[in-house]
Order: sequence, then structure tokens, then C-alpha cells
Amino acid sequence: MALAILALPSLASAEIIAPFPQRAPSDAAMSLDCTTPPEAIVSLMITSKYGSDGPQRDTIDPEANRTFKKQMKPIRAFSQQVIKMANRYTLRGGIADAQCTLSWLNAWAQGKALSQMDNPNAEFERAQTLAGLSIALLQVAPAVRNDARFAIVVRWMTDLATSTNAFFDATRDRLKGSRNNHAYWAALASASVAALADDKALLDWSVQTYQRGVCGATAQGALPLELERGKKALKYHLFALNALVPVAAFAEANAIPAYDLCDGALHKIVNFTLKSIGDPAAMALAAGKTQEPFVNKMPSAQDLAFLEIYHRAFPGAAPMESELLKLRPLIATPLGGSQTLLYRH
Repeated sequence: MALAILALPSLASAEIIAPFPQRAPSDAAMSLDCTTPPEAIVSLMITSKYGSDGPQRDTIDPEANRTFKKQMKPIRAFSQQVIKMANRYTLRGGIADAQCTLSWLNAWAQGKALSQMDNPNAEFERAQTLAGLSIALLQVAPAVRNDARFAIVVRWMTDLATSTNAFFDATRDRLKGSRNNHAYWAALASASVAALADDKALLDWSVQTYQRGVCGATAQGALPLELERGKKALKYHLFALNALVPVAAFAEANAIPAYDLCDGALHKIVNFTLKSIGDPAAMALAAGKTQEPFVNKMPSAQDLAFLEIYHRAFPGAAPMESELLKLRPLIATPLGGSQTLLYRH
């Protein structure tokens, strides 16, 4: 049955804003040796780390995973450095950090980086990469918005987001990956670029994608397509929430109801997922497989990065919150780095 799409409230002429406070620059630039950015990577072909694993894709193939990591290494290194500088700006307000962040992004914008995706896995990875890079630019925007390079980078990011969204729209009916967690990451990229470009169409696409995700959850709070990941269902619920929760924050910051959409579906997903960390029996039953254990019996801080955002909106509401927040700082590169830095106020 087709899902009725939410009629989004008009933002009128209001500027689309970020869901976290953006730091004003300090009075003086801090000294910083801004190194030369690596060459832009224009085209991308990505091997699935699951290789030829069956339909559940819940067993990593070691050789395929090595290939995947090699293919993604330069992109991840670029993203991590950009986001490290952006986080440092958010922490200290140093103009030099903001300018270096912009310089690196401008180099890739001028080189038309990530403009040619050669297979669906590349499209999926581009969505995550764009989310992290655009949130990094949002962090430093107060210090560099009037720099001519800022408009160049925003145009590049807008083109990437538009192309990404078109891919997901065109393949949604035939590719499961265009409907599951990958779509939520595309939604996050679209929302953050929307805030940079003040582009309502990008924000609308983001919120509608979010709606399809959360409103498709079961009454228990399970995401059906993530349940299909078998023994990795719990890990993929966490991965999905790392995108869904910040999309909801972008929507709410711009007067678009998201947290309580579809009878509070997001809250149900958060509750079901976090309770499953302590007792995965319900998740295992729903997925039809015993869940793969976490190292040290706990997810990583990266897996739980969304919790910082959820905690800020709903303090004390999340299951196991006090125990999980002991893992702070909660950091994830595709979310623009430290969520504890951005949202803990």
C-alpha cells in the first residue's frame, strides 16, 4: 500500500536553519598550517563488503571488505580531516580552521569530486559522505559565508544532493537499498545541504524520505527492511537511527513536525532499538536470527551518535540513557563529527 506523503508546512520566506548552534568566529584567526588537500576523486565504484553473501547480507566477506576499505580510504581520510577542522572551529571559533575547512572543500568542488557514481554502492556511500561534509560546512558557515568560495562549494553540494535524490527516486521501486537506511542518509545529506543553500525542495525531499522510513515501522518499533539484515538487524537499526534522528532535528528546527509523526513512530524505533542492546531477544525474534554481539557487549560511541541529539530533545526518555551516555563523546564522521560538541548545551 502506498504511503500518503505528509503535506509539509510552508516555510514562507524563513531561512532554513541548522538544528545545532553555529559558533560565531573569534576576533582573531589562530595560526594554522593549512595543508594542501588531496586530489579530488571524481568517479567511484564501490564493492560491497558483504561480497556475494545471500539476501540478508549479514556476513562480511574478508576479501570484499579489504577491497571496500581500500576504495573508501581516500574519501574517508578527506572527510575525517575536513570534519576535524570544522569541529575544532566549533570548539574554539578559530577563523583559520574555518578558512582551511572551506579551502579543502573548495578544492573538491572545483575538481567536481564525487560527480560520477558508477554503481549503486557508490551512490550509497556518496550520500553518507555528503552528509558529513555538508554538516562540516554548516559548522564553519558563520566565519566563511561571505567568502566567494562558499557559494562555489554550496553549488557543488547542491548538485550532488540533487543527483543523489534523483538516483534514489529512480531506483526506489527496484532497489531495496534505495528504501532502507541508505535512503535515510541521503535524506540527511539533503537536509544539511538545504540549510546551506536555503533550498526548500531539498528539505521537502528529506522530510518525505524520513516519513516513509519512520511511518513504515511496526507497532513494536521495528524497521522491516533493517530486520531483513538477520543477525545484524540491531546494528542496522542503530545505523538507521544515526540518520533518522538528525533528519528529524533538521525538520523540527524548521517548524516541520517530525518527532511525533505517525503516532510517535521515531520514539518507538528508539525505544525498541535501545532496549534491544540490553536484551536482544525481541529483536532476534523479529529478525528471525540471534543478534551478533557487540564488542565488550556495548555499541561503539559512533553507533550511538544519534543519542546525543535525541537526549537534547528528550532528556531522560531513552532506555539505558545514563549508561549509554557514559560513552561520550559520541562521534560519527557522517554526522559531522562530535555530536556531543554540537548538541550538548
